[in-house]
Amino acid sequence: HTEDKEAIRSMLDQLVVIKLNGGLGTSMGCSGPKSVIPVRSDLTFLDLTVQQIEYLNKKYDANVPLVLMNSFNTDEDTMKIIRKYSGFNISIRTFNQSRYPRINKDSLAPIAKSCRTEDDIEAWYPPGHGDFYQSFANSGLLEEFVEQGKKNCFISNIDNLGATVDLDILNMCINQNREFVMEVTDKTRADVKGGTLIQYEGKLRLLEAAQVPKEH
Repeated sequence: HTEDKEAIRSMLDQLVVIKLNGGLGTSMGCSGPKSVIPVRSDLTFLDLTVQQIEYLNKKYDANVPLVLMNSFNTDEDTMKIIRKYSGFNISIRTFNQSRYPRINKDSLAPIAKSCRTEDDIEAWYPPGHGDFYQSFANSGLLEEFVEQGKKNCFISNIDNLGATVDLDILNMCINQNREFVMEVTDKTRADVKGGTLIQYEGKLRLLEAAQVPKEH
């Protein structure tokens, strides 16, 4: 029952909160990682996320870690910033998503002349969120968390402050043994970027805008 503090702590101790932190704040007119943009009372997306999880840990005497999936664009700045949370009641871990080479549209050859990102950072890009699974496994964190008894990951974008831990959903995932649960909402006219869910050959698939011909 989600009112029982001991039961809630037991559920939370199986949880890892993962925030996708690979993006820069360029679309919001800012430089550097999107996570460090101040959004309210000089608090950043990252500050508010840390506060949300620390509140859960304190209230239920739990140990929910925050894991940031960085990209080569955000990793260095993020590592400097998270030092300030060292005295907080929260464990913060990070790992990097992959980097993919940009391709010349005429020659179809990689633009990068070497494998070192720093030689030409513009020749590389971080792939989409689907890269999470492989990168998380490669980082060694997946194995580490499984050994600690963690069983569920809650994943959302770092700038989605409405994506907070919902005890009822967590309870459903654990007690109904759900492998995957996704919260969706109707698109508005403003939601032109990103993908949408479709039924394709009897399966639920994600259709990205980039896969759709311009005339459609």
